[in-house]
Amino acid sequence: MTYPIGDAPPPNLRQPLRVELFFLTHSETGEPLTNASAHAVALAGAALIDDLLRPVERIRIVGPQVVVVNADLSGDPVADWVVRIVGAHRGTSVLDRPQRSYSVRDAVRAIAVHAYDRTAAGMYAGDLVQELKRRRLSGGRRRYPPTDPGVIARVRGRLCSVLAGHTPPDPQTAALAGLVLALDLTSELYLDGSGLDVRSLLKALVDWVGRGMPEVQQLIAATDDLIAEAAVAVYG
Repeated sequence: MTYPIGDAPPPNLRQPLRVELFFLTHSETGEPLTNASAHAVALAGAALIDDLLRPVERIRIVGPQVVVVNADLSGDPVADWVVRIVGAHRGTSVLDRPQRSYSVRDAVRAIAVHAYDRTAAGMYAGDLVQELKRRRLSGGRRRYPPTDPGVIARVRGRLCSVLAGHTPPDPQTAALAGLVLALDLTSELYLDGSGLDVRSLLKALVDWVGRGMPEVQQLIAATDDLIAEAAVAVYG
């Protein structure tokens, strides 16, 4: 279970998946650990999965399509923006018939355009990160170090505890595992030398969530594919 960004975290509750992913994909000094295009796609996938994990259904995946079933405001501005993006796709076909909703892949693509900036802005508004501008010589980009210096270790520790078998899996941690794997950031878990086959364990978590929530696994797979495409575009 998660709580709206900006609210105080009750005991044993968690930040949304996109926030946990943001923390794990940045260094303690706020530097991104992966290329911008892949980063944006991963955060878009996480934002959609967040809505699938909510106790009140807001979006539904029907076949290859993402359908908005509840557009009521949730108190989470980023989640509400995601629903608006998905629900606003209302073009017409050449036969003047309404088009279907976004496909899963197209929904991730559409959200990815502003996923990084929206996520960072929401976290800054919620006092979860600072916003520091880099020097002009490094391009003037911003860094987002966490306001709580221990939060990255806690997010990483929860995932590692599940991978090591010390903590039972849950859908959000399994989704986080899939996105970390898709971004090829397994080294950031600091499990080298542990004797664990980390990639196999991450894949096993994705399979685990797929058995109970196949739509989450479907979103992870689409996000993984789009991250791979982004990497090809960047590195050739």
